[in-house]
Amino acid sequence: MKKILSLAFALLITLNLHAQTVVNDSVTMGAGYANQIWYSMQNGEVSQAPNNNWEIAFTTKLMGASALANTTLGVAVFMVPNTDLTGFSTLDTTGYLNWQMLRNSETTWNLGAFNQNMTVHPNYGWGTYDQVTHIVTGDSLFLVRTGFVAPYTFKKLWLIKKDVTGDWIFRFANLDNTNDVTDTVLLSNYSGKNFSYYSLTNQSELNREPTSDNWDLTFTRYTSEVTGIGFYNVTGVLGNVKILSAQANQIDVNTVDFINYQSQLDSNISIIGYDWKFFDGTAYVIEDSMVYFVKDNNGAIWQLQFTSFTSSIGKAVFNKKMLTNVGYSDVTRSLVLASIFPNPSSGNSSLLVSSDKSENASFNIYNAVGELIMIQNATVHSGINSIGLNTVSFENGIYFIKNSQEKNSAVLKLVIAR
Repeated sequence: MKKILSLAFALLITLNLHAQTVVNDSVTMGAGYANQIWYSMQNGEVSQAPNNNWEIAFTTKLMGASALANTTLGVAVFMVPNTDLTGFSTLDTTGYLNWQMLRNSETTWNLGAFNQNMTVHPNYGWGTYDQVTHIVTGDSLFLVRTGFVAPYTFKKLWLIKKDVTGDWIFRFANLDNTNDVTDTVLLSNYSGKNFSYYSLTNQSELNREPTSDNWDLTFTRYTSEVTGIGFYNVTGVLGNVKILSAQANQIDVNTVDFINYQSQLDSNISIIGYDWKFFDGTAYVIEDSMVYFVKDNNGAIWQLQFTSFTSSIGKAVFNKKMLTNVGYSDVTRSLVLASIFPNPSSGNSSLLVSSDKSENASFNIYNAVGELIMIQNATVHSGINSIGLNTVSFENGIYFIKNSQEKNSAVLKLVIAR
């Protein structure tokens, strides 16, 4: 028995030493950040695929209605105003630059560009959900422009419906009604994956992603609202749908303790994001007092620190180590604040939130000097929720909204301007 206990003790020490071993790894996206890379904290790079071969993507979640646009390819999506579906064949694009341009959320996969005009359930921005048939039927037309500079390529697009089976049916054509195509993307072709992808240019679907359970992070290009610049295409890291992350900034990377950041784990997909690096005019410099903690698909906690970035070949180098003996308790961020619309607002606004489950929630609204001026209570359900905010009586100015039930909730800014 003594010998068995000694062997067990030695094995435990070996496992703990292995868990704390720092592993140096890297991914290379290629010149011009040509490829998107899916990465597992445990197993390293899982797969990669070109960034430039698709324009739109569709969720595979039966209870979701998210549709993405490949904005970093130069895809710009505009909601066509003042028309209904009968206007597909006669769509007039005069003055389209004054139409609303739609973008993917950078906080959740549940809110793509085509969902940005979601109002209240059951409206998902591009269509309305029927609670009897469980079909989302499209009620809007979109203009899809491809290219960074003129001459652009234009398509008009109608997302006809997302069927009860999870299949997507849609129609698109050139502006002169040539190449009028109605196509279907079958859910059954993408079992276990987050999204199916489609090329309007080639009239073909693409199976780009690995299965969702096999990756934790993706290294990619995406559009972010950058302070002082506005919406801008950045290169960074986004989390998978079930991944929780936390950032530790202005710390000693050799002594930082996960216990102090455990409560900050969040399902916001851009916690890691792009700002672990900055350009000093000649090269990219890494923030050397910043690390990230990642809870992976298997529930393990990892510490991640970037060490270099070479933009010419899109190469990110980083250190990672698994933390297995930190006394972790399962902290879940089921509620993600996605956006506020309209913003700026001249009256009442709505708060879009994504939730993994049905629950009661409350949101604190603060004025510009940090005074709590209102608490908004709501019941949210699994999926995307639109919560009305009674802001019509607010004075002009800047306000901040956060989930009152989470100490380290994300904060959204609301501007009231009349």
